[in-house]
This record gives sequence, C-alpha cells and structure tokens, in this order.
Amino acid sequence: MSRIEANISLLIITFFGAVQYVFLSGVPPTVSDFAFLCVTNFAGFVISLAFFFGELFRLDSRQVLQSAILAAELLGLNVLMLLGASGVSPTVTAAVMSSYFVFVAAFSAVKEKKLPDKGTTAGVLTALTGLFFMTDADINGLMNANVLYLLLADVVLALYILTAGAYASSSNPSILAMGQMFFCFIFSLILWTGEVVFYGGTFELPTGKIFWGAVIYISFFMRGLYTIIQIYAQRYVSPLNTSLIFSTEIIMAMAASPLISRLVGTPQENITAMKAAGSVLIILGLLITNSGTRGFFAGLLRPFRNIRVTGLKGLVKRLSSEKLSLKIIAVSALVYAVIDLPVLATEVLPVHAGIKNFLPFTLGLFFGFSGVTGCCLGAVMSFSVMGLGTGEILRECAYISLTGIGIWYWWFFFSGGNMISFTRIKNFAVYFVLVLVLSALCFNVWVSGAYFLCGLLIALPVDILFGSLLKIVPVLPGGSKIKYDTSFVISSNPESLNS
Repeated sequence: MSRIEANISLLIITFFGAVQYVFLSGVPPTVSDFAFLCVTNFAGFVISLAFFFGELFRLDSRQVLQSAILAAELLGLNVLMLLGASGVSPTVTAAVMSSYFVFVAAFSAVKEKKLPDKGTTAGVLTALTGLFFMTDADINGLMNANVLYLLLADVVLALYILTAGAYASSSNPSILAMGQMFFCFIFSLILWTGEVVFYGGTFELPTGKIFWGAVIYISFFMRGLYTIIQIYAQRYVSPLNTSLIFSTEIIMAMAASPLISRLVGTPQENITAMKAAGSVLIILGLLITNSGTRGFFAGLLRPFRNIRVTGLKGLVKRLSSEKLSLKIIAVSALVYAVIDLPVLATEVLPVHAGIKNFLPFTLGLFFGFSGVTGCCLGAVMSFSVMGLGTGEILRECAYISLTGIGIWYWWFFFSGGNMISFTRIKNFAVYFVLVLVLSALCFNVWVSGAYFLCGLLIALPVDILFGSLLKIVPVLPGGSKIKYDTSFVISSNPESLNS
C-alpha cells in the first residue's frame, strides 16, 4: 500500500464514521450501550473472520496481548464518549471529539523528544480554529462539565491512534483487527452481564428493522471494514496525519446531511456561514500539516492519458478465452448471499440497492467471469429465499453483469498493467470514471446511486487491500498483453568460451 492509497482509504472510512451517527439515532434509548457494543463487535469479528480466517495461523501471544490492549482503549473511549455526549449538543460533541489530534501532536512531541515544526503547529492551530467555527463559536456550549468527559475521551483516542500505529508497523494488521473486535466483544459482554445482574437490565434485544439496520451498518462498516483498513493504512500514515484526516468527519457529516436526512427521515443539519468557514479551515489545516496530502489533492485534478477504444469484435475476442473456476464461483456466491440476505430482510432499501453492490466491482475486477457468475448465483439464492420473482432476479443479474464485466475488462484495457494497483493518480482516475459510467448505465436512480457509492466507498478500499497488501493475482481478460515488472536482455559473449 502506498501513501496515496493509505490516505484515500482513511478518507473513505472517515465518511463511514460520519454516516454512522445517523444509524445510531435509530437505536432505542432502552438498549444498553454495552449490549450494542457486544452485538456489533461480535458481528464485525465474524465478518472479518470470513475474509481473513487464514491469518489466524500466524497468531502468537504478542499479538493477542496487543489486541487486548487496543480493545481496552476502545472500550474506555466508548464509555467516556457516552458519558460526555449525554449532556451536550451533537454538534459540540462532534467538534470536541474531532479535536483529539491536538493530543496526538502533543504525545508525538513527547515521544520524539522534540517540538513540532512550524508547519505542523500552524496546521493543527488552523484545524482547531475550524472546529471551533463548526460549533458556531458556541463558547457557552463548551462550558459544560460533560465536555471534560469528551476531552478525556480525546486523550484515550489519541493513545489508541498512537498505539495502533506502533503495533501495525510490527504485527499482522488483520490479526490485530480481528483480535480487537473479539476482545471488545468479550469485555462488552462482561459489562453487559454486570449491568443486568446489578442494575436490573435485560438480555433482550429489539426486533425492529431500524435497530437491526443500524447493527448491520455498524458491524460491517465500522467494526469490520473500518477497523481493518485503519490498522493497515496506519502503517503508511503518521498518527498526526491520521487524526487530522479523521477530523474531517464532521465536515462529511454536514455535507451528507441533506441526502441522508431524506433517506432515513432525520432532521437536516443547519449549514451556517460559520460552519462553512470552519470546514475550509479544517481542510486547510490538513493541507498545511501534510505536504504529501497537498500534492495528492493537486494530483487528483490531472487528467489521465492514453485512453483508447476498441470495436465490438475485438471486445468479444478478448473476452472469449476466459475460463470459469468452480471454487471462485462457489465462494463468491456464498459471500454475496451472506451480505445480501440481512439487508433484504430489513426492507429498508430497494431490493437492488445495498451493501452487496460493491461485490461486482471487487469480485468481477479480480476474477472476471468467475466472480460475476458467483455474484449472480448468490443473487439467485438470496432473492429466492426472500420470495422475490424471476423478473427481479434477472434484473439483479443484469446489473451485476454490467458492472462486474465492465470494470474487469476496461480496467485492464485502460490501466496499462496486469495488476490491481492504485499507486498512481492515473489509476484512481480510471477507476473513478469506470465506476461512474457503469453505475449510470444501470438507468435507475436508486440502483445507480448504490453502485456508484459502494463502488467508491467500499469496493475501492477493498480493492486496495486485496491488490496491494494481499497480492491476489487477478484473472486477465483474454488477449491481454503481459507486461513484466523488469526488463532484461540476453546477449552472448563468444570469448567467454575460450579457455
């Protein structure tokens, strides 16, 4: 994973962190916080285990201890955050919780035994001013005893960022992520049990679709995808820059509020001139602190080159040699059905929209016809279980085929390589355009929107993870030209045979 890929991954999971608060608002206040942590961490552990089961064979006692420490820090963070958030407004909570990068900078300076440079100091102060503006400069709102709990939560979060970064550099990030969720589940279960025994609680959970929709979102995105990608990315991004990127969560929450509020029926965020100015200052602080990030954003504006087209005859010829793999089909079908069924059961989204929309952009991109065939088979399984008709099944398979085969063929045609890699700005641009065009070709607002968002926000970090870190060798379309990583020349020297 390159630094650019790591920064992109952190920005994407920051968006998921911003959206989680909308889903958390659907959790009834009668549900124990420890119960919710217990259920979501267990589900997140199971999800990550399905993808990284083989990593458990590399487990050792040191990584078990590191996972337990990370879990304890996260549990302390959640307890302090819940204590503080109960007495202040959501905006003040988000602003105070986003300011933990100040403590990251302070702890890093103590660890390195030197003061931060002028650029870092200016960036931190600029971002901190932006966060103050995001509260509409509400000084009275900050003068609250509950803010002390939030500041303590910031301290714990800063320690967690530093600890996770240190552990990720020397341990297996997949094991750390799974272990962290496992121990969080155990710790939460113990506290939930104590709450029931000593305070008269209950082990019963709500049966409402909104509650379980929140469980699915938090488990898949925040516990599973978020945790794994964060620990991997922190190998390549400093703790301070990681915390500054996470501080943009409040901006993303505000920007997504008009759309999210309409989808789930929550009140829309009131965007004032002060908040808009605060957003600009936070982004400016991020750029001032990290020149590499500045160069990355500038690079996003560069158009990619060498775009070529081909005729229908050439397309059919290049696709015709692809062979199907029964193992890949079976695994792809199982993954698709497992992800699709819980979302279909909630009936919160249209049947063709959901988390599963990222799978063609990942399984299709890496495994071609085999991955797409598996996704279609998984769709048949999940739709049949839910009693949906043949017409809906055929539409689902058509969407899968369009996006999966499209991203697979055109990626290798435009990217100029034989691997799935995002180490160059050109590759990001190619991927973005392909996802945009293929999603639009679905010709349905809900379906196109779901494929576009899932293609960028879920499939992209997963593709980075599989292609860059796990080194999965993709299936190439027929007729692709092999490009070796190294060039070599064989030459003869007749004189070398003379004795």
